Amino acid sequence: MSYHTILAVINEHTGSTVSARYAMALALSGGSELVLYCAHGEGSARIAVRHSDRHMDHLLEDALALDIAVTRISETGAITRLLPHRAQAEGADLVFYPLTPEERYGATLQRQAAHHLLRTVRADLAVMRIIHMGKPHPRRILVPIGGVVSDREQRVRFVAALAKGFHSQVTLFHRSEIGKLNLPDDFFVMRNELRLRHLPVLERSGSGHIARAIALEAVSHHNDLIVLGATERGTLRRLFFGNPAGDVMHAPPCNAILFRPAPRLP
Repeated sequence: MSYHTILAVINEHTGSTVSARYAMALALSGGSELVLYCAHGEGSARIAVRHSDRHMDHLLEDALALDIAVTRISETGAITRLLPHRAQAEGADLVFYPLTPEERYGATLQRQAAHHLLRTVRADLAVMRIIHMGKPHPRRILVPIGGVVSDREQRVRFVAALAKGFHSQVTLFHRSEIGKLNLPDDFFVMRNELRLRHLPVLERSGSGHIARAIALEAVSHHNDLIVLGATERGTLRRLFFGNPAGDVMHAPPCNAILFRPAPRLP
């Protein structure tokens, strides 16, 4: 099952164009509609607006050349206020949001835009950190799996869309306790569900600090993209036990996506 409408957030930073090209590849492979979206903050510098508009121009031209059904939308105001409403108005079921260079997901005592959007966007949300501008087409995707995957169906859907869109190989990775090699049941369930979609899947495990183990696996096996699940840890739990996803997203060894499925409606 592919996405019907994918919304890609564009800003003045070049990294947002890489994130948008991920969205474009998924739209092309799945026959999805694409929305290129920019929210200019109140009082934005003219040069920032020009850069954003130029990025939108180039992406729109490329999408049309690929025969993607694409819409371009620009608004003025805070993205934390506008994006949730715009995603709902456009019927987006997947939103790509690129972290700005100064933005840190998982910062314990800071209120970042990404934190607000994780709570308010009603679609699947892919928060992306761009490290390599020249690698918009990942060939090896690393997917760390914890003990229980509460969003298994949605994460399989997203990973499968990425793998098919880029013809990528997927590696499922589990960080085990030293001396213990037992893999969680959800690891095998996700592996089997991906293989049922005719995707090549490798299995790997490692030990040690979670964030370091993920980074080491990504570097040592030349992965181009890491797909993480959004943490469910609250502020106090992050203070005492840390936030591995936040650690990886702050300084990943390659491009990284924090995936959060659409909240279930009551």
